Amino acid sequence: MASDDGKKPCAHCGERFSKGRGLTNHEGKCSSRKASKDKNTEFTTQLKARRPEDIKRVFHPHSKREPTFQSFNEYLASNITEQPFPTDPQPWRPFRSQLDFEVAEFCEHNMLNKDATETLIKLIRRCTFSPDDFTLANHAELDELWELASHKCTPFERGTVTIQYKGEDKVFDTCTRPLWDWTLSLVQDKRLASCFVWDAEKAYKFNGDTYMRFYHEPWTADAFWAAQSALPDDPAAKPVCYVIYADKSKLSSFGTQKAYAVVARLANIPIAIRNSVRFGGGQVVGHQPIVKDDPQENNKPAFSNFKNIVWHTALYKLLESLVPPSKTGYWTTCGDEIARWLWPIILILAADYEEACVMALIRGLQGLYPCPICFVPWNEQSDLSAEHPLRTGSESQHIVEQARELRTAADREEHLKDHGLRDVDNAFWKVGNSDPHRAISYDPLHADDGGFWGDHLFAQIKARVTELGRSAIVKIDAQMAAFPRWSGLNHFETVMNTSFNDGSKHEDIAKMMLFVAHNVLVDEAGLLLLQALRSYLEGRTLISLEIHTSESIAAGRRELLTLDSVMKGTAHEEKNWNFPKFHARRHVFDDIENKGASRNFGTKTSESMHGPIRQTYHRLTNFKDLAKHDHRRTVSTFIREQIDALNEEPEDSPADLEILSNVDIGSRLKDISFSEMEQASAQDPAFERFRVKFGDFISDFLPTYGYALPNGKRLHFNGTDTITPFQFLKVHYESMSTWTSTADYLRCNPKFHGRPRYDCVLIKTPQQPIFAQIISLFSCVVEGKSHPFALVQPLDAPSGPLKRKDKLLRFHRVRAKPRKSSEFISVHSIIRGAVLVPDFDKEGEFIVFDVLDTDASLRYKSLYSRHS
Repeated sequence: MASDDGKKPCAHCGERFSKGRGLTNHEGKCSSRKASKDKNTEFTTQLKARRPEDIKRVFHPHSKREPTFQSFNEYLASNITEQPFPTDPQPWRPFRSQLDFEVAEFCEHNMLNKDATETLIKLIRRCTFSPDDFTLANHAELDELWELASHKCTPFERGTVTIQYKGEDKVFDTCTRPLWDWTLSLVQDKRLASCFVWDAEKAYKFNGDTYMRFYHEPWTADAFWAAQSALPDDPAAKPVCYVIYADKSKLSSFGTQKAYAVVARLANIPIAIRNSVRFGGGQVVGHQPIVKDDPQENNKPAFSNFKNIVWHTALYKLLESLVPPSKTGYWTTCGDEIARWLWPIILILAADYEEACVMALIRGLQGLYPCPICFVPWNEQSDLSAEHPLRTGSESQHIVEQARELRTAADREEHLKDHGLRDVDNAFWKVGNSDPHRAISYDPLHADDGGFWGDHLFAQIKARVTELGRSAIVKIDAQMAAFPRWSGLNHFETVMNTSFNDGSKHEDIAKMMLFVAHNVLVDEAGLLLLQALRSYLEGRTLISLEIHTSESIAAGRRELLTLDSVMKGTAHEEKNWNFPKFHARRHVFDDIENKGASRNFGTKTSESMHGPIRQTYHRLTNFKDLAKHDHRRTVSTFIREQIDALNEEPEDSPADLEILSNVDIGSRLKDISFSEMEQASAQDPAFERFRVKFGDFISDFLPTYGYALPNGKRLHFNGTDTITPFQFLKVHYESMSTWTSTADYLRCNPKFHGRPRYDCVLIKTPQQPIFAQIISLFSCVVEGKSHPFALVQPLDAPSGPLKRKDKLLRFHRVRAKPRKSSEFISVHSIIRGAVLVPDFDKEGEFIVFDVLDTDASLRYKSLYSRHS
């Protein structure tokens, strides 16, 4: 029913559309989104309902909370995983309408200058569509509105630091958000009150025999527990734990202009929402000054110390507001109207190796002890089996103070060199209970994807392939191009002569390289490199788990020793593995025990902020006012997240999606008769006697699952009877790595982006799960009810004895049955999607791509162990 303003509401969400414009399309998507959401909720509820009361939680003694036993359903409910709904019905204020804000957002995010913005506004004001919703008059008014909106997020404060070098004062600008003000704005926000977790806990899951500890969020790990142990034994005393990231970003094409952003998050908030500007973090809280290189001073100890002094003096501007409350605590009433005694603690420092050296004030690559976490000698970094004493902040401070008491500069320098430290005061020493050496964490993005793999092992593999000649190079690239496609997995036409600097691309190349190079690197040297790659991938998968258990951490430590053994066999005069990004793996599982899953302490999310900063520098500021527009972008994102939460966008799924228990089926084609299908596929043995075989299958299927046969007789289809083909399948399943519902998106499409795509699946059978390739998806209506089925080619033919190479590379092979042995299945029997890589040299033989994701790795290992 239209209102007085002529607008019509959506029947599902109530959003209003003028003159019905876009209403029909919106209602279709809105209906699909609602059905999908209801379906996901139903499926998740089904999963949780199966759980016994197998979660045990032991809270920190200072909390005075008794241990609890919960079902998994209750446990998930007690740990917020969804973003809280915003309470502001008009989050675009002070903009007078949502449309005004969206125009302003467009101008800001597309870096329109003043003249371009004025032109856009003039054009919009000439529009006749919904004139009442657009009220902006000019750029000046827009600028004023941005200033009014700036209070929604803690603003930057500008300042300077002055450092003397060679008798001359050097002045540097600083720009920081007062970190404690920013923190209080979050903890006092009523909308965020339910998001905060204030007490450390040890969580256990019953595995059938005993309670096994698991780690995911920071408060389930040891460092959070230790942080709360350092506070007064008062139930009101709570740690406020920070994740801080810092790194330089190139702004100009030649790298001469750089930004140095510092990003903060709160570790007291679940990671599912921690990266949101609106909910607790992911904000740039400072811009560090950058000391320009001087060819006459570079590599001199005094100049290196000077640059580190500038860094830590400027960082202290950001941390300064934390110092008093870190020593005495700070009483405040939080958003839930409970008074708490808060103590700020820097729990996690996320950085690549170079920044970690600055944070820890060690001498880096050239130091005698180049690790910021432990005292590993520079020539022992390749030994992952050895343990070394750990550094501590108090010890480093004591060593620096000792050095300063020595008589000569040479003696001071020698004493510091012996410990790999610099004669600089560390800003982190001033924040209570915050140890930079303990906070610095393993970074999979730089240490693994762009480090050990991207810079070293990948280079060794490419060098070995190159030695084999052009035919080997061509074969690797051709097999990489033929690699099966999968949603979220990068696809490459060539890798051998292409350079990559994207961590996610390196991650996927590493996974795929093992499966495309095994029939090229067949000599002992090549196999040894591939063994190293397999061990690296196994460890990388374990590192990536979102929920760790005592068992997975123990498995990770064992894999470290395997990698250590293999890598020692690959060392030679031209290549050794004594570098920090290899040694860093020695600490990763300690970090997981101390800080939870690696996504808590990696740099990947924060790295994504460099792009917007670079865009702002180039297109809007004329190389000035970077912080001003950075803050505007933060405010804009803050408002946008609230608007999106009020009106969530639909998932990227077909509009005709049908919700069917554990699967959704979509991309519907027009109905086709059995005769038409058999004629169209006459050359494919899989469709031979399609109609007859399907009649036999469904006649057995329906009674088995409680459906009566029409008139009690077996089904016999006529050639004119029809079925409905589909090309899209979404399979919901319980992830073994996250213990929650997730989904795979599968295709059965002969013209998918110019290439055919027939995905593989893991399906249930009475004996054991098997792999199969989808040939056709369709539904058939019987007695008024639609049933979804698939024609598949089973991949469970005998694959022969285990070969030496397969054992070394931990391959699991499957072989396809002949196409004429294709079978019908209910799509409900599909467990999840799978990627199977052709052997390339052997027709019909495939290798299971068991490093696709963490669930695939755990699921297939469990499958192999049960049936080995």
